[in-house]
Amino acid sequence: MLHTISTANPSTINPQLISAQDAVLFWQNGVILAIQNNPLLNDIIHKTEHCYIINSDIKARGLSNIIDSRLKIINMQQVVELTANHFPQMNWE
Repeated sequence: MLHTISTANPSTINPQLISAQDAVLFWQNGVILAIQNNPLLNDIIHKTEHCYIINSDIKARGLSNIIDSRLKIINMQQVVELTANHFPQMNWE
């Protein structure tokens, strides 16, 4: 499953629903949750090592210097590949 996180509101996300084989993509305002030392992000990373973030959304919000280094930064072409390889999808918004 692919979990897409497009919200900066951590109360709408339940990391208990994420398993080790799932992938998580932070995008749109969800990239705000991918900053260093965020407890929710730590919970998600402990659930799965397959965590991604879109480079253009990081840059658009000026967060390049504070994004957690454990995330894999990807471009839109890689997002397409990620969605093709992980089905179904769950969007947290």
